[in-house]
Amino acid sequence: MEYSIRPEEHELREARQVVERILESCAYVIEKNEGIKVSLGFAETEDFGAIGNATGSERVDIYFDSDVDGWEDNLEDVVADVYGQAYFYENSEVNFQWQQILASITGLMVIEKMSEPREVEKEDLKEEWAEKKTNISDEADMGSRDILSWQLKALIGRKLLEDYELEDFPELKRSDVLEAGDALFE
Repeated sequence: MEYSIRPEEHELREARQVVERILESCAYVIEKNEGIKVSLGFAETEDFGAIGNATGSERVDIYFDSDVDGWEDNLEDVVADVYGQAYFYENSEVNFQWQQILASITGLMVIEKMSEPREVEKEDLKEEWAEKKTNISDEADMGSRDILSWQLKALIGRKLLEDYELEDFPELKRSDVLEAGDALFE
C-alpha cells in the first residue's frame, strides 16, 4: 500500500520556524497581553500558500500549502494578519459585523507595519465602497467580515492610521470606519 502524509517533517519544521519568527516580530509592532495558541496544519489551498483565521484572542488556526510557489511569504502575511485579529479580540468584545471588519483591518495593518505596503488603486474601489458601505451594519452577523475586499480594508486602515494608533483600533466605532471610507472617496 502506498501513502503520503502531509506536511512532511521538513515542511512542518520550516512552517513552524516562519510562524515563530513572525509572531516574535508582531510583538514589536503591537503587543498582546494574553498568550496565543497556534494550530498549524497542511491544507491544499490551490492559489494561496497559506490561509488562517483568529478564532478568539488566544487561538489562531493556520493552514499552509508548501506546493504553492511563495508559500513562505504568504504564511508570513497570514501569521501577521491573524495576530492582529487576535490583538483586536483581546481588546474589544466583538458583537457586530463592523467590529469583525475592523478586526480584519487591524490584521492587515499589522502586515503593512511589518512589510512593504501593497499597491492599491483607490479609484478602482470607489464603486465597491459606494455599493457595500451600507452593508457594514450594527447587526450581529459574524460571518460577513469579507464583505469588503482586502484592498478596500487596507485603504480604510491606512486612513484610520492618519488619526489613530493601531492600538486604538479596538476602541473605534462603526462611524469611524464609515467616515474613513467616505473620506477616501470625497
